[in-house]
Amino acid sequence: MIKIAKIKENSILSNFIEDTCCENEIGVTFDEKISPDSYVIIKVDKYYNSLKLEKTPASVDCLIFRKCMETGYGLTLVELKNIKTLRNIDTQNIKEKFEITLSDFIKQKFKELFDTDYSEIKLFFVLNIELYKRDLGLKAEALIGMRFNFNNKKLMINLTMPNPTIKNCYTKTF
Repeated sequence: MIKIAKIKENSILSNFIEDTCCENEIGVTFDEKISPDSYVIIKVDKYYNSLKLEKTPASVDCLIFRKCMETGYGLTLVELKNIKTLRNIDTQNIKEKFEITLSDFIKQKFKELFDTDYSEIKLFFVLNIELYKRDLGLKAEALIGMRFNFNNKKLMINLTMPNPTIKNCYTKTF
């Protein structure tokens, strides 16, 4: 829990820590067995917006860093969208949000806090539309097909309906 305490005490990140990862009634929930003391939620998009840059980098809504059951840490990146259809989704923008969060926020800006060998890494794209495999369409298939290289691991986006549950992570090797 030392790493979580360091994140919470960070003079910059402490301004972007929230109790929930939720926007417009769309969010994620936590398994009741996970103690709130064992994770931290950072609003990455609010961090980048606070920089007041000429062009704000695309980034995910939430970064959830948590202690796994035995040893190690889990990382979940969450993008939340309140939309009726995937038709108008800019898949390149979604890809950019995950890439910038992984490569800039985690690997550069806050490397000393987040650049670790994770036991579990999940990328969630939470949508308020019903997702049925047979009806996904090209945009959803493009999102599901995206691959990200991070710490010698191949990651992919999980499309999910609102309020997926973050479960305990366990030490494992990829």
